[in-house]
Amino acid sequence: MRSKYLAAVLLFSAVLISCNGSKDDDENLNIITFGDNQFSLYRGFYTKLDTLLSTGATPFIINLLGEGVTINSETDQVTGTGSLIRAYFYSDNNIQVSNGLYTIDPFNKKETNGVDSCVIYYNYNFEVDTGAVYTIYAGTFNVYNLGRIMSYKIDVQTKDLTHFTGEFQGTMDQL
Repeated sequence: MRSKYLAAVLLFSAVLISCNGSKDDDENLNIITFGDNQFSLYRGFYTKLDTLLSTGATPFIINLLGEGVTINSETDQVTGTGSLIRAYFYSDNNIQVSNGLYTIDPFNKKETNGVDSCVIYYNYNFEVDTGAVYTIYAGTFNVYNLGRIMSYKIDVQTKDLTHFTGEFQGTMDQL
């Protein structure tokens, strides 16, 4: 009887331990890493362009803002010093960027589930245009709509193989 009780306690403990979420997942959320550097993202904005393209895709401009950066919702002007990821996403949905894997398109074909004109600003001062600017040539964004929250899992790189990875998870407000 005692061994059955001990086995039950051990089994229950194992279940409790395995059900706890990983702190690493939460700690890495909204953090973008590249080389020995990293920056955090805190807010997202999107602009839907009114044109339905001949490819059947609807273009959206996505802005993922890092700490210290803001966008004026009336003028779309970016201010502050920090990091920003900006890209054009081409969705099969004319209301929002739909779920799916979006691939960087270096040829700008503007096809559904494509991304182009992707630029990452790092420690950039938008008032005086100084800081690092990385033009993205390859990679993917995996997009998940979680209700009011959107998730963008990022795995992209520049021509000189600077590799950016991470995930933004937060609200996306329309500009």
